[in-house]
Amino acid sequence: MGAPVALADRAARDPDHVGAKAARLAAAAAAGLPVLAGRVLPSEASSDAVTRGSGALAEGSGVPAAYLTAMDSRVPGELAKELVPEPASDDGLLVVRSSTVLDDDGRWSGAFTSYLGVRASDLPTAVKGCWASAFTADVVDRCRETGVEVGTLRIGVLVQPFVAFEAGGTARIREDGTAVVTAAPGGPAGVVGGRGGLEVTVGVEGRVVEGLDDAVIGAATVQAAAALARRAEEIVAPGVIEWGAIGEEVVLLQIGPAPSAKSTSPQRPGGATVSARMPVHAERVARLVAAFPGPLGDELVFPWALGSGEVPAADAVDAVDVDEPAAALREARGTAAELAAEVWGTSSAVARERAAAVARLLLEGGVVDGCGEIRDLSAPDTSAAHRVLDLVQGLGAFLADAGVLPSVSLIWRLTIPELERAIAGDRPPLRRGPGRWEPFVADVVRARGIHVTGTPVTPGIAAGHLHPLHELRAMGRPGPRDVLVTPLPLPHLAPLLWHSAALVSLGGSSGAHLFEVARSLGVPSVIGVDATLSGGPGSLVAVEGDTGVVSILPAGGTSSPLHDDARAKV
Repeated sequence: MGAPVALADRAARDPDHVGAKAARLAAAAAAGLPVLAGRVLPSEASSDAVTRGSGALAEGSGVPAAYLTAMDSRVPGELAKELVPEPASDDGLLVVRSSTVLDDDGRWSGAFTSYLGVRASDLPTAVKGCWASAFTADVVDRCRETGVEVGTLRIGVLVQPFVAFEAGGTARIREDGTAVVTAAPGGPAGVVGGRGGLEVTVGVEGRVVEGLDDAVIGAATVQAAAALARRAEEIVAPGVIEWGAIGEEVVLLQIGPAPSAKSTSPQRPGGATVSARMPVHAERVARLVAAFPGPLGDELVFPWALGSGEVPAADAVDAVDVDEPAAALREARGTAAELAAEVWGTSSAVARERAAAVARLLLEGGVVDGCGEIRDLSAPDTSAAHRVLDLVQGLGAFLADAGVLPSVSLIWRLTIPELERAIAGDRPPLRRGPGRWEPFVADVVRARGIHVTGTPVTPGIAAGHLHPLHELRAMGRPGPRDVLVTPLPLPHLAPLLWHSAALVSLGGSSGAHLFEVARSLGVPSVIGVDATLSGGPGSLVAVEGDTGVVSILPAGGTSSPLHDDARAKV
């Protein structure tokens, strides 16, 4: 087990040795930035705990058992003593943070555990807690989706004195060079935890531009935090910093990962415009492609569902029990082809070509012409259409039970060849970003929806189904490209951003950790809007993170007739 290294040591600047979080602070300290003294237990020290936990997972004991097995590892008493930094805080309390090589990847933001206010006698337990956080359900899911083997994870542990700050918060530098400082009395925990805070803009020249109307926090403190963020960006790396202050003396506590260079919001198709005169059929198509997104929806649903008077509701589909997945896929493809031929009144091959032509028109901005092509289509046979949807849902359940897919709903984002390989046991690539239809859905919602304006936080435009998080709790796992709507941006919601299209919060401030995760993932976000007031289940939402405009298109009579409680056996 490697010996602890001081943040001041050169070895602490190596992310492979101590993790990216600790290495960034060590680099900042070496450059003369105000950083609290600290010591780091190298990442390799976690290998025994991770090996133990991985063994429990391999034996099929489950995630909770793996976590407890990792916690059963040992931290020698003398090693724990070496970890305590000097000088210690007045009351001897410590901050214990996880630090990994994955910290610079926004997909892992907030994944691993940290502890505040730890007594020295409890330090060994806190260290093991950091190690064991490799076996939370969230981290195991992220490993599965990113292709990282849990057993290869290594977690460094950074230990610093706990300081009772008079003020604290976050700060970041915008592209135009101005700084946004979010501050609150006490340390940064309230701001980062999504409970709000005073948001102040500091100009390039270092003077407060707007937002400083709270006498509890002085201009000098805010300006010092902005200057510290600017120095951290220039010397170490761009990213949101956490800071704490006693008087006008500001200390650097963390440097977050750089914002995502690649936004997960969709790009607008060339020539497309948002028109209030958008045909009603465009709304129906938008609901269709949002309910069954991705290549599989295009292949097995879109050609025949264009003729349906009502959009099939994804949450009204009953998965059949699939024993022979290859046979289930063949049946679904055959039935879908027959339905397409019936709807278009021609052969299945020609029907598919005509549906593809409609898709091209809609995606390239020819909405009126595209809707004209489908206005007089025949309706599909309800029971046959229901059968296709139930078979696909059953295949998704089969693959999820087999551990090939992390969730049933992700099956719609596969191609037919990927689905065939998944049935054979190969884990398919998972598409986290927007599909090709999302810009069209966003345009329809913006043209035909209700508009509410809040404060922009993270740029980009995205659209998806509304997924409310009532009473600060996650109400079920969101589907891929859902828009999360929450009363407050609380940190425990971070794992839900993984596949989400956008984030809307009624309260909080841009300094909340959840918004830092959104920035790192390129997820558009807005504060100050309660989208649940205008939209309920089944509503589509478009979020404009650059302007703060949130558009809501309520469900309004789009329930599906393709619903049956009967379950079949294939």
